[in-house]
Order: sequence, then C-alpha cells, then structure tokens
Amino acid sequence: MKAILFDAGPIISLTTNNLLWLLKPLKEKFGGEFYLTEGVRKELVEKPLKTKKFKFEALQLQDQIEKGILKVIKDGGLHKKAEQLLDLANGVFYVKKNPLRVLQLGELESLAAAKLMDIPYIVVDERITRLLLESPGQMEQLLERRLHKNVKVNRTKLSRLHKQVEGVKLIRSLELVTIAYELGLLDDYIAKIPEARKQLLQAILWGIKLNGCSAGQQEIDEIVRIELKK
Repeated sequence: MKAILFDAGPIISLTTNNLLWLLKPLKEKFGGEFYLTEGVRKELVEKPLKTKKFKFEALQLQDQIEKGILKVIKDGGLHKKAEQLLDLANGVFYVKKNPLRVLQLGELESLAAAKLMDIPYIVVDERITRLLLESPGQMEQLLERRLHKNVKVNRTKLSRLHKQVEGVKLIRSLELVTIAYELGLLDDYIAKIPEARKQLLQAILWGIKLNGCSAGQQEIDEIVRIELKK
C-alpha cells in the first residue's frame, strides 16, 4: 500500500508551527494516502475540543480529516496487536530483574496499525520509539545515564519486537518539512533579509525540533548545509 501513517507527535509539531497545511500538497506529491489511528484522533481532536488551550489546534486537525487529507484507521484488531508489541517493548530492558516500562500503549498503536494494514512508513518524532527500533544500543546507554544503574537487555524479546515490525520505516516531521522546503512549498516565507533561504530553513527545522521532534544541532546544521548546496 502506498501510504504514510502519522503518530501524534509529528501532527503536534506541524500544527504548533502553523505548518499543518503542508499535508495537502505533500500528499498530492506523494500520490498515496495519509492515515492516523483512531487513538491519535481522540488524543488530538476529541480531548482538546473540551479544553480552551488546544481547541484551535484540534479544529485544524479535524478540518484535515473532514477534507480527507488524513484518513482515520478504525481496526478492531489494532488494540490487541498494540498490546502484543507493548509486552515485547517493555520486556527488553531490565534493571536487576525488574523490566523497564519504556513505552505506553498509545505509542505503539501506530506501529500496530502499520503492520496490520501493510503501511510502509510511519512519521514518528518520539525519541524512545526511534531508539528502541533503530539503535537499541544507544537506548541502553541513555537509560543507564538517566537511571545511574546498569541496564540489561533481553535480546530474545528485542529480536522478536524487531521481527514484529520488520519492513516499517520511521521518518520524522523534520524530514517532511525538509522535503516541503525542497519542493518550494515554503517559498512564500522567504523574506527580504540577508541569507533569507538559510534563515527560513533554520527557522523551520528548529521550530520542529523545539516542539518535540528528536533531532540534534549537528543534524540540523548538516541538513542546512546540504540543502543550501542544491
């Protein structure tokens, strides 16, 4: 299936940076479907609509759903699959004989949905999820630094978890806005100031990072360097 699934974090990053509108032209360029789970919809639309602080953000996302730019997955087997992944994920790292709960059920719903619907890409900004699936060694080191304790890894459960999500590729909102920049979708924001393109790209990337996307300064500087050479 030619499709991309969005976790909650990237939607928040785009919305808080006034960039949620990018989804429509990006989807048109991609030529496939954009999805989110019912759990993400509830988290970002249903609950915030009952508040004052995040109601406008919720309305923006609801507008994207009503226009069909984002489609909502309602799969009866999703919860069970997510629970299976959660059991594996929270059984990978141990301190002494105590397993560490590194993820919550909602954080694994998108992975579960991707596997059930054969969606090859998930946009996820959350650092722990990315490290667990892509760099478990770094995850182990991170936990040891945070806890100041020796952390052990259950290699069997880690292998089973990776097998369960095999074929799913993770991308970030950072990559999405970089693509949007390359496509010229953000050219209206090029101001009459010195190094205008550099200023724009830096502003976008740092805005995304500071609203929850896992990225370092070196990585941002490298993206800016590469993009300005094109």
